[in-house]
Amino acid sequence: MGMDSVEIILRIEEDFAISISDEEASSLRTVGELHALIVRKLETAPSFRPARAFFRLRTAIVHVLDRPRRAIGVHTKLAHLLPRSTRIAAWTSLAEVSGLIFPKLRHPRWLRDTIRVLACAVGLVTLLGLASWSHPSGLAWLPATLTACIAGFAFLTGLYRLTSFLAWDLPVRTLGELAQQLTGLNPAEFALEGELLSPADVWQRLVAILVDQLALTREEIHPDSRFVEDLGVD
Repeated sequence: MGMDSVEIILRIEEDFAISISDEEASSLRTVGELHALIVRKLETAPSFRPARAFFRLRTAIVHVLDRPRRAIGVHTKLAHLLPRSTRIAAWTSLAEVSGLIFPKLRHPRWLRDTIRVLACAVGLVTLLGLASWSHPSGLAWLPATLTACIAGFAFLTGLYRLTSFLAWDLPVRTLGELAQQLTGLNPAEFALEGELLSPADVWQRLVAILVDQLALTREEIHPDSRFVEDLGVD
């Protein structure tokens, strides 16, 4: 498969949220055969929105991390793709290339626990300081307690922001889990109801992809058009 073929297959997988193997792609000779394959796969697609998120994410990984397409699956561990030394920069690049809102990387557990303990200590110290200064009793404890809670929360959020460069822990383990999160964080991006696409709708969308990828006109693309001989696909 040449570069034209690979790019077309990647676009189709992303747009229709289906998976086309190298063997299936290499056996296709005409646009009509590709159209029939897409229709068959859409009829058996179990879940459209998470699949769309996964294929869009995979396309970004291919471009950003230069990984082979067939080596990226829903069960691929994110830690294997994103080593800690380059994880923050790669995470930002994946979000930019995919055009999606990504979940935030997290602080390591030990640091999260440390920040929480320090925040509780700040709140307690604030409460004790207010108590020694104002000697509250009864309901007068409420303002002091509320002030202590606010002080602890402000310290917590401020310290998280100051140490954002230490946030390198992944929020999920696999690409499939990340795709699930992306559908929730980007509902408008995956609102297309792909399961309801008719064969005619599939044809129109397929032709639009080929026109864009190959710089052709719609009139040049027919069901019996051969990819190599007629459309010049390498």
